[in-house]
Amino acid sequence: MLTAFDVDSVLHRTIETLTVIRKPPLYRTAAAQVTGVSVLVVVLLGIFISRRVRYRLAIVNKYNPYIAGSPIRNEEMFFGREKLIRRILNTLHNNSLMIYGPRRIGKTSLQHQLKRRLETMEDPEFKFIPVLIDLQGTSEEHFFATLMEEILEACKPLLNGDVAFKLQENPRDYSGRDFSNDLRKVLRELAAGTEKKLKLVLLLDEVDELNKYSEQVNQRLRSVFMKTFAENLVAVMSGAYIRKNWESEGSPWYNFFEEVEVPPFERADAEALIQRPVAGIFSYTQEAVERIIEYSGCKPYLIQRLCINVINRIIEAKRRRVTVADVEAVADRVLTAVEAGER
Repeated sequence: MLTAFDVDSVLHRTIETLTVIRKPPLYRTAAAQVTGVSVLVVVLLGIFISRRVRYRLAIVNKYNPYIAGSPIRNEEMFFGREKLIRRILNTLHNNSLMIYGPRRIGKTSLQHQLKRRLETMEDPEFKFIPVLIDLQGTSEEHFFATLMEEILEACKPLLNGDVAFKLQENPRDYSGRDFSNDLRKVLRELAAGTEKKLKLVLLLDEVDELNKYSEQVNQRLRSVFMKTFAENLVAVMSGAYIRKNWESEGSPWYNFFEEVEVPPFERADAEALIQRPVAGIFSYTQEAVERIIEYSGCKPYLIQRLCINVINRIIEAKRRRVTVADVEAVADRVLTAVEAGER
């Protein structure tokens, strides 16, 4: 019931009976609920169709994302080394490092990721310029020339094209002294292009080659880092080991760098490498995952080799799920091939 008064000197009053109808919120109406259910069905159907299409394409194209034998350059396929990368990056400001481990443990892949991180890292104090150099197959005669070739190529966009380098004049007879003179010019040019402290980071892969060189060449390289250009130059060396015992009493590499081991993966990282690359297309039973970890010892190369083979197997069988039987079917062949390749 509603009673209303006016404000005239003579009061008037009226009384009316009203009916109030309370409607439910829009989301509770039948129409809204039907619409919501329809949208949910469409979304789920879209997800189902998308997965089916991806699976069909994977079968037709024999999709297999695992990588074995080549360095991992794709960040999405790089697993398990985040703590190690952070440790290295935190050390590089003032120290050189030697990352070591057995063959195929992932040292080269780690170097590629370090290069990518250093190129994009915003450090408040330092400007890092990384140069990745693969020493495999480099002779002692061409060692210093190879180093400078790679440095000049990587730094070309940052250098003044008018600067003359000894390497360009006489690459065949290029000596350690020539390398030092050219490096001084490079560092001077690079430092002029930044207000921060310059750090040229030489990522030297396959440094086992240095073990074949003379002690004089090794000493010359050490002096470049330790004396002449210590303020602006650091190295991250990688290899199985670097020789420390030489004929003279003082080893070129004694107390030169912090040594960092590259170990097998932790279990969680191994599981991620097995399952994430094919998530939404293929899957593994838990028993299959356990068996791959058991056979591989959490070594990334072995994980990749086993996964390549089990995925190929289920693609040929037009299946989506890897079972422990699939792992057992390929394990002996894969492990035998890997063992033969390491001899």
